Amino acid sequence: MSRSLFQPTVVVAALALGLPALASGTVMRHLKLVRSFPAADTVLATSPEKITVELSEAVELTGAKLTLAKQGGAPVALGALRREPTAPKVLRADVTTALSAGGYVVSWRTMSKDGHVVKGTFGFRVGAAK
Repeated sequence: MSRSLFQPTVVVAALALGLPALASGTVMRHLKLVRSFPAADTVLATSPEKITVELSEAVELTGAKLTLAKQGGAPVALGALRREPTAPKVLRADVTTALSAGGYVVSWRTMSKDGHVVKGTFGFRVGAAK
């Protein structure tokens, strides 16, 4: 009769070795969005002058992307993507033309220090709330 790998002692040993790493946060720590401007789901009275995303770690511009689209799909041109000089965790792109009233979707992506591609989206509105 063969022994199963899931014998109680094997499971207990695996948990004993893995739990300290999980508790310290070293295994599950990944780059994530901290805040944005505009903030997700907000309504702005006027067009923003910039779009920013602040991440939990300093970001590299290599492979980073920030896009803006009118709700429904029409892309909106943005200025060049850059890091804020005094805030290495913040990506920024200027809004080069005033946005008309309506909903917009921001998509962002970058690479974390460990090489994982991290991305997300959020929406906001300009003008009156629907």
